[in-house]
Amino acid sequence: MDALRGRRAWRLPHECKNNMKTNLIRTWLCWMVLLATSAVFADEWFVPFERVADYKSKGPTHCFRQFNIDWSWISLRPDQLPEFLSEADPVALAEFCQRTHVDGTVVMAVPHHGYCTYETRVGTKFPGMKGDWFGRTIEELHKRRIAAFGYVTLNWNWKFIRANLGRDFIHGKPDAAGVCTSKCTICLNAPGYLDMVDAYTREVLENYPVDGMRWDILQTAQGCSCDGCKRFYREIYHEDLTIWDKTEPRRVHDFYLATTSRAVTRLRTLCKRIKPSVEIWQNCLQSYHPNHLDLSRQMDIAYNEYGDPFRLLFIRGVADKLAAINGLMNKTPTEPPVALNHREWRTCLALGGRCYSYYGHKQTNPKTLLPGETMQVWHRDQLAPFYEMVSRIEPWVQDAAPVSNVGMVFSERTRFRFPKYDRTPYINAMEPIAKDCLQRSLPVEFVNCLDLDKPAKRISRFKLLILPITSGLLPAEIVCLRKYVEQGGNLLVAGDALRHDDHGREQKDFALAREMAVSYLGAAAAKNDLAVLGSLPLGEVPRPSHIRNIVRTESSSGQTLLSVTCDGASFPLLHVKDLGKGRIAYLASLDSPALTQRVIEWLSGPPPIIVDGSEGAQAVLTHQPRQKRWILHLLSDGDCGITVSRALVPAAKVTAQFPVDGWSYRVEPEIDKLRIHVQGSAQDRLLALE
Repeated sequence: MDALRGRRAWRLPHECKNNMKTNLIRTWLCWMVLLATSAVFADEWFVPFERVADYKSKGPTHCFRQFNIDWSWISLRPDQLPEFLSEADPVALAEFCQRTHVDGTVVMAVPHHGYCTYETRVGTKFPGMKGDWFGRTIEELHKRRIAAFGYVTLNWNWKFIRANLGRDFIHGKPDAAGVCTSKCTICLNAPGYLDMVDAYTREVLENYPVDGMRWDILQTAQGCSCDGCKRFYREIYHEDLTIWDKTEPRRVHDFYLATTSRAVTRLRTLCKRIKPSVEIWQNCLQSYHPNHLDLSRQMDIAYNEYGDPFRLLFIRGVADKLAAINGLMNKTPTEPPVALNHREWRTCLALGGRCYSYYGHKQTNPKTLLPGETMQVWHRDQLAPFYEMVSRIEPWVQDAAPVSNVGMVFSERTRFRFPKYDRTPYINAMEPIAKDCLQRSLPVEFVNCLDLDKPAKRISRFKLLILPITSGLLPAEIVCLRKYVEQGGNLLVAGDALRHDDHGREQKDFALAREMAVSYLGAAAAKNDLAVLGSLPLGEVPRPSHIRNIVRTESSSGQTLLSVTCDGASFPLLHVKDLGKGRIAYLASLDSPALTQRVIEWLSGPPPIIVDGSEGAQAVLTHQPRQKRWILHLLSDGDCGITVSRALVPAAKVTAQFPVDGWSYRVEPEIDKLRIHVQGSAQDRLLALE
């Protein structure tokens, strides 16, 4: 296998400089071998390892049918390690992926066990492994045009934990049988630990033609005082760490974020220095984890662990990425596997997701690393047909982004106002709004406050920007919002948004109090629902119910359209103030989703598309700028009607239909809209508009 090493193989001879004849013969032989090799491996996907440095990877951004046989949780006892990989056949794994119509798969180089599946100098191979399983698996996958993504565990390295038990940077311990669990944590500041992870990563990238690089379990021990923590603490705070002060819990959380942030930046820098073209990502840079979400911007693709359309839209916007790996399988390793949620998967695909299926340890054979019988059936009957369909519609989902005229401004600094920097209250404020809009076929686009001044983001294209309790904006970001409104945009400020600084400290008033023409008086909660008075200028407004939490304000100018009476006094519920060519609306409570949605409809105006049909009728419109077309994904089955606003989507006709059989459509063009009537019950329908 050394002959296939990227840094050593097929070098022209230099040793016998005094023997010209020998050199010429060796040179001729080398060229003959190279020519033969190129003939055998003419397929651009099968790249021999001597050309690792020149290999053009196909990252996860371009793979729509990804898969991971998750075997990090099998053969956990040390005495079971010899059976691990003992019967693993790279050909069998590659053929299994091919039968499932997979186009990209994770290949674990260093799983949680802490042993390596490749030829290593810095680590230890699995004792039962025969040959270079990692390298041979990549070869077999590339023969079948399947991308291979390298994987290195970042925290749960159980071999390292067992070898360092008793050290102050190891938190938790294995059970009596030597089995480590998720409660065993390594401090990422442990002396030499990140050096080891770096070394694993370097070996994989320099010696193998991987198509991407992923690290797993981005976390560290909170409140650790090891020597590494003490050095890093002094480096960032310029003082000694003696003992963690429980009266200053913020410092503990700040240090945690600094530690995980350093690990992310360090690994990214290493990879981009070795091979800039290889796409990278971390699994724990998502809404479910406490890590700083702005770190996701350093990755090449966003990552959403579970198949959830809201979380997918959210992390794509936060990371400012066109695509996101979107997990679409069991959250737990239970038997039997859950049924494939076809509509949810299809929705995520339309919203920019890259299908990613995985499952837990109980379905994997530790010797062969292949799924058991139950999962084989699931793959054959559910996943393979779905992935086969995805392979057919890929031309219509590549480089596509959802079309929306409504944006939701996100600031990671909002979480700093909550105990333990808990992001949950913030997520809970955004999620109902985004889900209700998506149900109306309007996918809200999340805009990171870091992008408000970016010309490429063009926030002026949004008819409405929403700030649901969003806080922590810097002065320059506030200026961007003010300019957006003055130039004709609509801004909806909700709850106590814009009332905390970038450190989470409460301020006396809203950052845009003067422009909003309302001043903060305090928050109140009533025992009974509050009565709502007034109306919106767009017809009947359904009487909102269950409004009990209200931010009390007083207005100085503008117009109060809705008000509530609380504790004998009247306060604005919805207040509007013109500013330049636009307006700022303030909504004092998010308790009523129906009211919130009605306000959004009023401020944003007609959406790009309107879907009429039976209850639950839904579609998503995406744009492919390179192809100069729009794709209408019909997510619900049965007959429906779609109205496309030509003011927002200047399309004139339908140019393609998928599938070609089992349904029909009829187009009625008008001056300001396209009316499309759909009939039939075919699944996974879409139309291309130009």
